[in-house]
Amino acid sequence: MQSSDTRAQASLANPHILVIDDDAATLQLVRSVLEANGYSCLTAASAEEALAIVTATPDILIAISDINMPGMDGILFLERINSHPSPQRPRVIFLTAYPRLDFAVAALRLGAIDFLTKPMRPKELLRAVAAAVERAKKERSALAPHEDAAALVQQAQALAAALKGWAQAQPNQPTARVGTDPGEFALVGIEQLRRLRREFPPLSELDDVAWDLLLELMRAQKSSSRLSVTSLSISLEHVSSTTALRRIQELVKAGYMVRTPDPNDARRDFVVLAPECRDLLQKYLERVGNEFAAAAGVT
Repeated sequence: MQSSDTRAQASLANPHILVIDDDAATLQLVRSVLEANGYSCLTAASAEEALAIVTATPDILIAISDINMPGMDGILFLERINSHPSPQRPRVIFLTAYPRLDFAVAALRLGAIDFLTKPMRPKELLRAVAAAVERAKKERSALAPHEDAAALVQQAQALAAALKGWAQAQPNQPTARVGTDPGEFALVGIEQLRRLRREFPPLSELDDVAWDLLLELMRAQKSSSRLSVTSLSISLEHVSSTTALRRIQELVKAGYMVRTPDPNDARRDFVVLAPECRDLLQKYLERVGNEFAAAAGVT
């Protein structure tokens, strides 16, 4: 009999992809493209049917869902999945013939991993699925059954210790104020992150919106994902897409980002970090991680 760890590894090695669409022709087309490229596929003609399949098949790694469907639409389907948080829930890619900004914003805020438009281009679909599978595998591996609970507790303890260590190391921070209040630790930690940013010019000259956009790109590149200009512009919940687009243009002009056209779709551009910016951000993140580890006593 297989152990839970063995079954989990097997499901990651041969993941299922669930395709959801009320149009039978689309279901067949997407499934045939994926199966021809080695993926194992299940299909559902409605979001309600898809929920039942997800419940019965925990090794579904990715769900590719239409948005406009009778009854439960794709956005509500994603909300239902999120209402029962589990490391085994599938990540969702949306595929729709009616791309709308409000749909895209809702999808990304709910954790959708990509947003594709019909008519479906096989190469674009395969690129999105490959990136999504890689990202989902990493997420599930990081939350393996034998280590998830203990690891989360240890991470929380290390974070609290690091913030307290930072607080005690501040020359202008009275020791009496360093107690057990998590809010105190958090405020000191935020100030430390800002201090470290000032040590990495020219990035130190950027405002919070620019930093958030750069870090979002860094996160995408670390997970081997590609972001279009549109996807990046709607990735920040606290910033309007117009403001984000304007800031992206400024960052491209200043040389922090590189914008390249999609060879398969003249309407879309991708954006990546410029090599110098990526290297500087990597050094910043390593410095932050090292300070956390040192303050927490982690070797």
